[in-house]
Amino acid sequence: MGDVRYDQKNLLEVDWSKIPAPSDDGAARHLVGMAIPPLGLLATDDTSVTLSELPGRTVVFAYPRTGEPGKISLVDDWDMIPGARGCTPQTCSFRDLFAELKAAGAKHVFGLSTQDNVYQTEMASRLHLPFRCCRTKS
Repeated sequence: MGDVRYDQKNLLEVDWSKIPAPSDDGAARHLVGMAIPPLGLLATDDTSVTLSELPGRTVVFAYPRTGEPGKISLVDDWDMIPGARGCTPQTCSFRDLFAELKAAGAKHVFGLSTQDNVYQTEMASRLHLPFRCCRTKS
């Protein structure tokens, strides 16, 4: 990422023109139509979710991590990692579109990240999410 640094002091004033957009390299193209393997996930309501066992259409959106209150950045140059910036707005977008997703036939909607269940439970409450967020059990 060279010598480029993006120092974001105010999380509410993002200059998106300076944030690199992620690009689709096609590496996941072979996954279309494949069944998801049985993988147990821990949800924010402390239940275990196995996506492959859920009936109907399931929407899962993945993100590395959402921002934490009082913390400006997670690592130096976080904003320069394509796709890293915007996880909290992405999560809020799924919240805002939840009724439309359900109306379009989604039986289940989940967020999926690497953050621990305690943090994700707080985040889900703070952002008023109408769906559960998950992480792997390990």
